[in-house]
Amino acid sequence: MNQDDSIIQLHAKIDEMSEFLDLEEFVKGDKNSLKQVRTYYRLCGWAYKRFHSKEGFVHFGISQGDTYSPKDLYYLPDTVSKYIKKGDTVMELGFGQAANIVYLAKKHPDAKFIGVDLGPFKEKNPPKNIITYRQDYSSLPQLADNSVDVIYAFETIVHNTDKEKICREATRVLKPGGVMIIYDFALSDELSTFDPKTQLAVALISKGGASAMIESVDALNKHYTCGGLTLENVTNYSKNTLPDVKRMQKLTHRVIRRRKFAKAAFKLVPMPIMFNVIVGYLGYDAVKADVVTYQEWILKKP
Repeated sequence: MNQDDSIIQLHAKIDEMSEFLDLEEFVKGDKNSLKQVRTYYRLCGWAYKRFHSKEGFVHFGISQGDTYSPKDLYYLPDTVSKYIKKGDTVMELGFGQAANIVYLAKKHPDAKFIGVDLGPFKEKNPPKNIITYRQDYSSLPQLADNSVDVIYAFETIVHNTDKEKICREATRVLKPGGVMIIYDFALSDELSTFDPKTQLAVALISKGGASAMIESVDALNKHYTCGGLTLENVTNYSKNTLPDVKRMQKLTHRVIRRRKFAKAAFKLVPMPIMFNVIVGYLGYDAVKADVVTYQEWILKKP
């Protein structure tokens, strides 16, 4: 399937969903407030464990071939691991179900790990080199200037409207020479360059993921460097995520294609769970069509 075919498929799915859901009305209203994000992850936690990763990873895997393997989920934390040295202080923004921070803390027992998330840290027997804070990570008054060596954030900054505030705070706490590693979603171009139906698909995916409206790579580059970080590298891993995104599409396909069941589900099932259904149903074609991309950013404090 080429890019044009994927756009056609994406449009067809929008038409299909509009038969039982008022899509324009659906994207209105609150989608990424602190309360909304907390609720989204609280209600969807079981689904992540059941259908995505029993280990507790909530990010997409990076595949080296055409098929998905559970080991693909380790690509992101293993990349971060390469930047961690003995004695470093490492911070995760949005630790979620804590799979990444626990994995890295065990791998680097001589480093100190700080986790910040809106939700609680639920690990029963965590490594002793982890401390966590339950708060919004856009403000970290408890951390001194120039006190952190490595910061990483997996698919979490997309939830935030004020990304520049986050990156200014990250710049403040990073030591000179410190590194920030981000994996997240971005549009291949400005939203206004896409046709109206594709724009609606982006709005649905954004709302479905309890995210701010997804922005372009160029816009995010500006946000991420606003506080003084320099952009070392940006890598597009969209093709590598497709095997994992395809898994999600197959699961949600079973819901959406059963029209009566889907209509009832959107009325009866908690909406954050159905948000995930929308993301899964539209996401594969949006990535395949090169509308939504998956990027790695490596940033450094001079």
